[in-house]
Amino acid sequence: MNTIIDALKAHAHNKPEQFAFVGENAQGETVQLTYQQLAAEVFAVAAYLTSLNAKVVALRAENSISWILIDLAAMVANLVIVPIPTFFSYTQVQHSLAESGADLLIGDWSEQASVECLGHLAGLRVYRSVGVMPASVLADTCKITFTSGSTGHPKGVCLSQQHLSNVAQSLAEAVMGLAEKHLVLLPLSTLLENITGVYVPILLGASVHVYPGRKLGLLGSSQFNAAAFAQQLADIQPQSLVLTPALLLALIKLVQGNSQLAQSLKFVAVGGARVSAQLISAAHDLGIPAYEGYGLSECGSVVCLNTPKAFKAGSCGKALSHSQLRIAEDGELLVKGNSALGYLNAPFIEEWLATGDLAAIDEQGFVHLLGRKKNLLVTAFGRNISPEWIESEAQALLPGVPLFITGDGQEQLCAVSQHISNIDAKLSELNSKLPDYARISQVLQLETLHAIPNWFTANGKIRRDQLEQSVSELLSQNLSNVSFHRQMVTRIDLPKS
Repeated sequence: MNTIIDALKAHAHNKPEQFAFVGENAQGETVQLTYQQLAAEVFAVAAYLTSLNAKVVALRAENSISWILIDLAAMVANLVIVPIPTFFSYTQVQHSLAESGADLLIGDWSEQASVECLGHLAGLRVYRSVGVMPASVLADTCKITFTSGSTGHPKGVCLSQQHLSNVAQSLAEAVMGLAEKHLVLLPLSTLLENITGVYVPILLGASVHVYPGRKLGLLGSSQFNAAAFAQQLADIQPQSLVLTPALLLALIKLVQGNSQLAQSLKFVAVGGARVSAQLISAAHDLGIPAYEGYGLSECGSVVCLNTPKAFKAGSCGKALSHSQLRIAEDGELLVKGNSALGYLNAPFIEEWLATGDLAAIDEQGFVHLLGRKKNLLVTAFGRNISPEWIESEAQALLPGVPLFITGDGQEQLCAVSQHISNIDAKLSELNSKLPDYARISQVLQLETLHAIPNWFTANGKIRRDQLEQSVSELLSQNLSNVSFHRQMVTRIDLPKS
């Protein structure tokens, strides 16, 4: 049973005139679909997809109502769909196609050579992939979501319709009654927004506004136009959003300049990385109802979430009804209840899924993230420190400033940061709030961190082993200013507190 499609059909019958999705289609035209119209279009697209005799559909396009129609239609047609992020590199796209064995490509595939154009569907181009090798997709898979991961080769996570329905239903129960108008901000190709911006609203019978990222001020995976974002917030007046910590920081800055932008908001979920308690408190002080959550693709996205009924700043909330959590002896968070089928060609066989995240669960059941297990620093004094913990605390004092913590095997911790003035004062303030073993002793400042070769993956994630090696070499020179890959690195020693 697919509760998402069942809900769509029920709303089409019970409240046919209510708007389901409002926004733009793939051709930039303004579209308003009622639930009755949405259901009719979804089933029509599903019938056409079925007639093409495809097995695996790869969808690569900007956010639009067209994207949503293809996604829901593939579910109705019982086809495997593979959403491909538009910010994936050419190499990542080719890897995803080869791994999934996609034989039908929909959307922007202008770079593909071996394809046959079949026309258009829901305003998006449709191509038959020529000479594709079939992949060993796990049984019952309906969606393959490729995680960007920490390397250049994303992993394909296989999810069933039951997995997606379980997560969406659990989320719908948690946020029921909080909001009736959602604005999609994150790419729909990311599983989080796919579920929260499409499936959960359908279950709740809510309305969703969908526009391409450029109209909302979002370009690629990391560029942002604050003025465009503010204009859309003012025009649409959404009641709910899903944000990354970086977007929450941007929203805080906007609301500081114009408090009206927060007035319509009823629920703002924040995920994708650890969020400091100070940042959540700063949002609440401005009237932004921000609530941190946590999830991973291997569990079908969201696992736990703060809500107005159960909230603790500094935590990522309590487990949703579909999941069970426990902490392993080494501090790793384990999840049971809605694990994915597995990776492509590698089914999950363990009852409890190891998340790779260090965490603690308090007496009230709130989950507190402590960082990635593989990133744990062990100082020369034997203290275990999660760099993400310190980095997230620095967000509140240095919003939007790239900063990374190093010190594995060292007596002191060092911060590597983009160059800004008065960073010594800001980090000294941060140190005053940290235990002595987690305080930063030195800072290395560069003009452009992302220009350093080998420090970042193709997805923009930090390579901590490379960073540690470089920092160790720079500190060994014991100079205040060092030339490093054509950049000047300024070293600052912080006062001991």
